[in-house]
Amino acid sequence: MEFQKHNGSGSNAQIPRMLEFLRSVIPFDTLDMDELTHLVSRMEIAFFPGGQRISNQGDPAFRYLYIIQQGAVSLSLLDDNDEELLIDVRGEGDYFGASSLLQNKPAMFNISAHQDLIALVLPAEDLKQLVSKYPVFHRYFDSSLARTIQAVRQSAEFQRPQPIGKTAIHLNLFMTGKRAADLMSKNVLSCAPNISVRTAARLMAQRRVSSIVITESNLLPLGILTDNDLRTKVLAADISPDVAVSEIMSQPVHTVAPDAYAFDVLLSMSHHGVRLLVVLENDRMIGIISEHDLQMETGYSPVQIVGEIQRTESLETLISMGPKIDSVLEMMLRQGGPVKQLVALVTELNDRLTVRMLKVVEKEMENKGFGKPPAPYGWLAFGSEGRMEQTLFTDQDNALFFSNPSDSDDAECKAWFLRFSERVVDALVRSGIPPCPGGVMASNPKWCQPENRWRDTFLEWITEPNPHTLLMASIFFDFRPIYSGTEFPDILKDLLFKAIRKHRLFIRFMAKIALTNRPPMSLLKRFVVEKSGEHKNQFDLKMSGLTPVVDAARVLSLDLGIKTQNTLGRLAEINQRGVIGNEFHADLREAYDFIVYLQISRHLDALAKGETPNNFINPGSLNSLQRKMLKESFSVVRRLQRTIEFRFQTQVVEI
Repeated sequence: MEFQKHNGSGSNAQIPRMLEFLRSVIPFDTLDMDELTHLVSRMEIAFFPGGQRISNQGDPAFRYLYIIQQGAVSLSLLDDNDEELLIDVRGEGDYFGASSLLQNKPAMFNISAHQDLIALVLPAEDLKQLVSKYPVFHRYFDSSLARTIQAVRQSAEFQRPQPIGKTAIHLNLFMTGKRAADLMSKNVLSCAPNISVRTAARLMAQRRVSSIVITESNLLPLGILTDNDLRTKVLAADISPDVAVSEIMSQPVHTVAPDAYAFDVLLSMSHHGVRLLVVLENDRMIGIISEHDLQMETGYSPVQIVGEIQRTESLETLISMGPKIDSVLEMMLRQGGPVKQLVALVTELNDRLTVRMLKVVEKEMENKGFGKPPAPYGWLAFGSEGRMEQTLFTDQDNALFFSNPSDSDDAECKAWFLRFSERVVDALVRSGIPPCPGGVMASNPKWCQPENRWRDTFLEWITEPNPHTLLMASIFFDFRPIYSGTEFPDILKDLLFKAIRKHRLFIRFMAKIALTNRPPMSLLKRFVVEKSGEHKNQFDLKMSGLTPVVDAARVLSLDLGIKTQNTLGRLAEINQRGVIGNEFHADLREAYDFIVYLQISRHLDALAKGETPNNFINPGSLNSLQRKMLKESFSVVRRLQRTIEFRFQTQVVEI
């Protein structure tokens, strides 16, 4: 392919500008200056006036890689009527010619200068050497999404803060985060289990620390003694300080692996209600990590909020904690961390708040003369809450079940639980969690039922499916007990799997429903956006990007008898069953994480502007790197949907 050289190409005057430009282009920004200087000496500068056709579809394979320095190119195809369809527009820092060059295939598109174009031109042999020599180049130009994202993470552009709202968030920190080994204290005070409390206290005073770990000779931790233990278990209890530390140490010891993410540490502390974790490697203590260590990184501690929630006896106080929880979660999200752990943190705090509200409302109703709960009960979560995939912008999806009362007590029992549910749902609304627009809440009499009616309802959806009940199943079958006073949720799950095995048509119907929402991308890889209305030039990132993955993972899990609720957990088990391969699974995980990252970033941006978050996004607001990753992510989602279509032969199913 021939090109017109720009005036002055190859001159020494151009070299500094070419070097400066290449240092901003992924993945060339990973090369050292000597390598870049050598590449520049091999390059030419090409100029194409606006409107000029650079290549035609079907032309011989490219012999150069074109790196756009100024201007833009348009990629297009001819349809059946010989009309040109615009596929993509690429601008500064983008490439064209790479796929054709590396695969030695004819040009896939018509490429024209969208406006006056200046491009750096690298010979094919030089690009092939880079791909062969440097894994980051191989990954970047490889078609695998997981490898592409790994390459992007290593780039300088990925390391720079990306503005989101009022703060900046490091993408690499967001997607990977620090590990326990990075934050732990290595010089841990420890002692044998037989020394006295008095001696242990003196050691703590000498070292000016608030805890001591009791270990065996091989540094296997047995327990922990803290300042609080000394106050509550010795002084307040009038215990002799000469007793062995093993008599009063706190057990069990909660541990974490050194390679655990900082957010995993935070989640473990929040879940267990502790402020210290021992870092354990091969059953040997190598460090300790405290709530203070995490606060040094984040400035906030959700562990403190968990403690406040547990101690609160007032419903009004719990309600007032909603905004505080949101502000801490917002800060943690801005600080960055792995998507899976970030979302799990949101779920953990919302679960804690809900369970405490249940108990406080119970006590309030008893104090007001309504009595205690007339039967054991449970509180179920559905949708994103049931899958433990909540973000800052989420509404309620919940229900209540209670043990089967006698016929004579049925009406009275249900009346008590409806009154109870209305108060809990109202408290959640007042704390900042909006009501479900579809009315899927425990305050709705339809979703506040005894166990036997819940069982009959679920089984009827399976045995007598129709469009409405299939929609209900797609919501309710992601149920998770936030609180349960009986074993009913486990029993119900087993009943569902048995019924599904007997009624195979149901799962095919569910597969058909799972294909309702499609990624907003045409066959020619153009984003499909709203043409008019409030969300003109936007698409719904949740419904079009995340929901197809969620729905497909649910269907495959129901088909395979997988009880895991979380989408990423489901995909991992589906991979283990051999339904999806390792590389495809890696791509799905990366695609899902990246779409969630965009969703969270948009929520944070809206909050920073004082707006109500939503899930709509304008692809024009994304930079070229984000658009590329999103298109690749949508391609992976489409591949998952094709897997569903093939496995369940949905083309012959009509609902």
